[in-house]
Amino acid sequence: MRRKILRAAAAARKGPTASCATTGKHVPRPFHTFVGVDLGGARGKSTAIARLAGGDDGRAVVQEVLPRAPGGRPWHDDALVTYVAALGAGTAVAIDAPLTLPACIRCVEATCPGQAACADPAVVWLNTIGAELAAADADRDRIAAAITGSVAPAPAVRPRRRPLLSPYTHRPAAVHLRHARGIRTRETLGQGTGPITARAAHVRRALARHGFALNDNLIEVSPPATVHALFGPRRARGYKRDADPWETRAEIVEQLRDLQFAPTSGFSREQVLRNDHCFDAVLSAYTAFLWARDDWQLPAESRELFARDGWIWTPEPARRA
Repeated sequence: MRRKILRAAAAARKGPTASCATTGKHVPRPFHTFVGVDLGGARGKSTAIARLAGGDDGRAVVQEVLPRAPGGRPWHDDALVTYVAALGAGTAVAIDAPLTLPACIRCVEATCPGQAACADPAVVWLNTIGAELAAADADRDRIAAAITGSVAPAPAVRPRRRPLLSPYTHRPAAVHLRHARGIRTRETLGQGTGPITARAAHVRRALARHGFALNDNLIEVSPPATVHALFGPRRARGYKRDADPWETRAEIVEQLRDLQFAPTSGFSREQVLRNDHCFDAVLSAYTAFLWARDDWQLPAESRELFARDGWIWTPEPARRA
């Protein structure tokens, strides 16, 4: 009954859909299998994998969702890489974790010239374009707060402050999405380091042995960013934090009209809605499906930088009245 009520409510609601204008029979990118990986820590207990297939009708079909590797074991690195490699050609993989490192972390220089003097393109971008985007965003927030009377207007002469962005925690892709498009890719801007990032870097290199290359058939995604772009910030927060996130997730799935579950998926829709990691794995695979079907491209501005430094693939934010 609960499921029927949610389906009826979703059908009546004129919410955004993930479908773009391109819904032809063939995808622009030559993929038919889409794997989403919600990557957890090295123990693999919080890692889940979803596999989708692209249908001839322009829709994605959930084939299987796996909270555990074959045999009931956690998704350790070897099991994860073996599973993906066995799928063969025509497979695109989307991982919900940073697949590139911040500039300072990957730097091989013995001595640091300082952030202001660094010539690394990512650092230069953070010091210039990124800083301008962040400052403009902060100014908009300050003006809005002043209009509502929640804070006093900023002084005419601002005191000196530390840089808004640091090249050892921030990556241009996350900064661009946050301040140019208004999309949050992680809980906190700057979550570009940590154990999961280290594991993601290892998995990326391991998959390279089997022909997977970044932004070719391996992409970085962010399920909260996908939800944010399609349904807005409240849903992006709510599908993890609401008192009953099951209902929020159910509404999201019902409104993704180009996503369906195969009868043989083995893991029911209701089970996916109850499992945070499985739900994010499905969203990751679905994002890869949209990326291929609708032929997403890197932003024209700073394209070379994002191709080298990494990009987080998300839908274009939905327009709202």
